[in-house]
Amino acid sequence: MEVVIATIVELENKAMRVESNISLLPYNTFGVDVLCSEFYQYSSVEELEKLFQEGLFASKWLSVGGGSNLLFLQDFHGAILHSSIKEIEVTQEREQDVEVRVGAGVVWDDFVAWSVEHDLGGVENLSYIPGCVGASPVQNIGAYGVEAKDVISEVEVFDTQTGSVSTFAGSACSFAYRHSLFKTNPYYIVTYVTFRLTKSPHHKFSLSYGNLLSVIEGNGVEPSLRSIREVVVNVRKSKLPEPSVLGSAGSFFKNPLISIAQFKDVKERYPNVPFFEVGEEKIKIPAGWLIEQCGWKGKRVGNVGVYDKQALVLVNYGGATGSEIESLANDICSSVHQEFGLKIEPEVCFIR
Repeated sequence: MEVVIATIVELENKAMRVESNISLLPYNTFGVDVLCSEFYQYSSVEELEKLFQEGLFASKWLSVGGGSNLLFLQDFHGAILHSSIKEIEVTQEREQDVEVRVGAGVVWDDFVAWSVEHDLGGVENLSYIPGCVGASPVQNIGAYGVEAKDVISEVEVFDTQTGSVSTFAGSACSFAYRHSLFKTNPYYIVTYVTFRLTKSPHHKFSLSYGNLLSVIEGNGVEPSLRSIREVVVNVRKSKLPEPSVLGSAGSFFKNPLISIAQFKDVKERYPNVPFFEVGEEKIKIPAGWLIEQCGWKGKRVGNVGVYDKQALVLVNYGGATGSEIESLANDICSSVHQEFGLKIEPEVCFIR
């Protein structure tokens, strides 16, 4: 059992509780029980600035939200910084849309629920994605044909190298598939994200991806923000385990983007291969389908395995280490490459 040592740090007459030698089990959805040297939770940009200005922790640090996209391979010998910035504020309103500024510490699905409750469209397809708002621009999260970049107007960050606060327009964030400027420049800590959401009835639903429209129509309801959110939540619940039951990071691998020539080769051997066209020169094949064809779906290896309802999901059956999960992921990647000649890459970030 870990020993938690708590101290109080004074930041301009405001006390902040600092914990030492704390388990990160509540801060990673994979359920890997590792320790960190120090744990700081801040509730404002000013508190975050002071932490760096006063050099209150060791040089090694990591900003963690919900930990839904992290795999800890060992104890973290440094400081974990956890955002508790949780404001949701409408900062600008126009005839057809609004700008909503959201704190990085807000739970992502709570923000989606808030948007739907206020009849604001744009993020309903992204319902039930685990994690916090601060991670949404870093990973450029996406689902059902919608990505965070489609609705992000601005991203506010704290630059740990200069100690300054900067704001990036969405167009300046180098967004790509599960990628952004912030992923390649980890010294930026996201503090706020501003989203441009559309008012009803001006919002146009995105229903072309997968079988989303057919499921909604099959339920006998008209497409709406609420019906789309309900369907997406139900579908995700049917495919993904609850972290409280089975530890996971949701989708573990990125869907590979391949050339037309590579796709033709796969289709010759597997005529029923599912795919999505991305522009005129690239094809996206579901990584889960590739993994399933290699026989991994539902397979268990010790404390880890591939979820029996969705081959894209790796699970911790209890007591697994990060290294066990990494080993399974490497075996899957090798298997897919041997069978298809294709490279699949983790979406999850490995923390050593």
